[in-house]
Amino acid sequence: MARSPSTQTNRDAARGNIRMRLEQWARNPTCEANTISAVRNVRMAAVARAAGEEVAFGQSPFAIARGNQFERDLFRDDASRLLPEIIKHGILPDGASGFLDLRQRRNGGTRVESLDEAIDQTRALVARLGKAARPRHPDFPTIVAGASIRVPKGILLPEAILIIDALAIRLDGGRPELIVGEIKTYPDRGGYTDPAELAVARAQAGIYVHGLDLVVGELGLGKRLEVSRHGFLVLSRPGSNRASIRPREELHYQAERARRGFDLLERAAAALDSDLWAADDTNVGDVLARAILSAETTYNQACLSFCDLASRCYRRACQEGDPAILGEDVRRFLGNLNLARAVALLGGAAPLDEAERDLVKRIESARGMIAP
Repeated sequence: MARSPSTQTNRDAARGNIRMRLEQWARNPTCEANTISAVRNVRMAAVARAAGEEVAFGQSPFAIARGNQFERDLFRDDASRLLPEIIKHGILPDGASGFLDLRQRRNGGTRVESLDEAIDQTRALVARLGKAARPRHPDFPTIVAGASIRVPKGILLPEAILIIDALAIRLDGGRPELIVGEIKTYPDRGGYTDPAELAVARAQAGIYVHGLDLVVGELGLGKRLEVSRHGFLVLSRPGSNRASIRPREELHYQAERARRGFDLLERAAAALDSDLWAADDTNVGDVLARAILSAETTYNQACLSFCDLASRCYRRACQEGDPAILGEDVRRFLGNLNLARAVALLGGAAPLDEAERDLVKRIESARGMIAP
């Protein structure tokens, strides 16, 4: 049955918004409200307005423009700026060459007209790699921009599509190796790069690793292709638009977390009518707003950097004495104890169970280290 124009418009808008939705989910994957927002393509800003909260976040048009320019520069002239850097850092072997551009023309690509075309060509490339007797360059590219995969699970509505910034293909080992690269515009400051931003980038790359696992498995090529558990990040150099490569980023944990998270996303997708999702900031609907506002939340300090409901969750966390309001380190140190009980133990209250006795020992140990 043909979809109505409005339904098709909503579907196209949701498909084009998947990267931002996955990045949002990766910032706090344990929060049910955040998960529903990502699955249903509901902007938290719209939910915050419905709840009477002040809206604080939004994508800067300048940041978007700079990110687009940074990516265009990396892939210009068959990735002539990116490929030498990747080779220099050992991600690809010396002499590697060959570039395939699967980005859509409207997103800076050179040959692909639609997302469906990019998905078909990516799937054909993976299948051809896995079935080739002795895959070699130049029969296959070493860098693919915009490799796109339709995840064979119902984890996002209307469907789950992953677009990988940069996919390196290494053919000098026993099996062809697929290596995920994630491109971010912010500067690489070595040990001073924002750890929260790096964590999100790794989480995003881990999602792509797991997505490739699913596609390779669906094609029955698990013994012929290797999806690497090490990826790479492409950041900018401070004060310039030149690339700074962070190679051999460990992604095993992130891929496993994505696997578990996809199960949560799938359940969230199944919880409401499959035709119910938002297309823009205003098309949120009472049902979706209520579903998100009534969902369980897991507050952490990262929420302050992206979620318009963060202030609401922060007030609730303060009322409940959640140690997360003092940062992730304090939350880990106190475990399941709320702040009121922790203060009581600091004041000399007798511990009631093994967890509290362990906390008292750790507090006394810390006091011993800082005492003169």
